[in-house]
Amino acid sequence: MTSTARPRRPRARLSRAALVAGATELAGSEGLDAVTIRRLAQRHGVTAMAIYAHFDGKEALLDAVGEALLDSVRLPDATEGDGRDGLTAALTALATALRAHPSIAPIAAHRVLECESGLDLAEHLLKRLTELGHPSDLAAVTSHYLLNGVIALVSSEPGRGCAPNDPAARDQQIRTRRARLLALDPARHPHVIASATPLTSCADPDGYYTHGIRLLVDGACALTP
Repeated sequence: MTSTARPRRPRARLSRAALVAGATELAGSEGLDAVTIRRLAQRHGVTAMAIYAHFDGKEALLDAVGEALLDSVRLPDATEGDGRDGLTAALTALATALRAHPSIAPIAAHRVLECESGLDLAEHLLKRLTELGHPSDLAAVTSHYLLNGVIALVSSEPGRGCAPNDPAARDQQIRTRRARLLALDPARHPHVIASATPLTSCADPDGYYTHGIRLLVDGACALTP
């Protein structure tokens, strides 16, 4: 009797890109702290050794995740626009990339000078700041501030940390935070009470980022010697 069972197909080799994508998804669903070699191995149904074949450890994995995030930044043409408009466009491109993966935004800053896409971003920002009249030492300090300013905008977007994968729980947490602010002593915190809603949730994300980037660019322009 001949067997009709189909032969098993060999498991496809796990690629470095697939692991980076898996780590990014894991961070998005459970937070950056959840990204470990063990959890990533479980997610892909492999042993930890299979992960170590690509990464020396968690730090190397996170470095790769940060670099992939910087690779996704679509910088504008450096030959178009003046210093201010070009700087605004570059920061907007960075914010757009980070907003797609807010949970891993903080690790991007550590890889800027360590990978090609990060160096391209640094070069672009420094070029625009030089066009605005910043000497190289001031441009370096300002570019660092701008980069971290955009990361802070994304990481601290009002309501961002409230149960991102559970809409009902998120809404409840936001309502609880808002209620706590509204219950403050009006004689002591009148302005906090008046701003309770925008402080606890972001009704207009695009407006939030446009305003935040404008503040960063205005600050950079004001520092021009």
